[in-house]
Amino acid sequence: MKMSLLTLAIVALFAIPASAQPGPGVAPAPQEAPTVAPPEGGPGFGQRVKDKIRPTPAAPAAVKAPAVPIYDEAADAKADVAAAVAKAKKEKKRVLVTLGANWCGWCRALDRTFTKDEKVAAAIAKSYVPLKIDIGRMNKNLDLTASWGADVKKGVPLLVVLDGTGKAVKVQDTAALEEGKGHDPVKILAFLAANAGH
Repeated sequence: MKMSLLTLAIVALFAIPASAQPGPGVAPAPQEAPTVAPPEGGPGFGQRVKDKIRPTPAAPAAVKAPAVPIYDEAADAKADVAAAVAKAKKEKKRVLVTLGANWCGWCRALDRTFTKDEKVAAAIAKSYVPLKIDIGRMNKNLDLTASWGADVKKGVPLLVVLDGTGKAVKVQDTAALEEGKGHDPVKILAFLAANAGH
């Protein structure tokens, strides 16, 4: 019985290919290392292999691009008013001053109506020299606004109509010109017509 087991072991040994048989001084056949597919785009592109082990973070939420400033925060408001008044006097128009700030959503909404609504833009161009004055965080150009009787601390945007001498002839709280989530072009046109001074 011992002999037949030994015989079977020898037969089995010879049945295995020599390259797979370990022996003295012969290392076992190396196991194939798992291959990693090269990154898409060839060498030098894509993530490093170690980065592939980590889970990919979720894409960040879409970031809104900062809004383009509509108020010049560095402007010299008094010089701008003087220039607008001189132009208005020469052109026989009035100055339409909008008091507001870049952080103010309603100020931006009013400016869109002034520039994008064709009828409103045409009415302003016909009778007014438009001017925007930045009030910062309710802390800039307050001496100027106070001289017109405009209290920006009650809310902006505020409209001030100046005549050809620079005198304020109308201060308008724009809440009266709102409709829903924006400004009503019909109300704005009525305001512009009533204060054009023709």
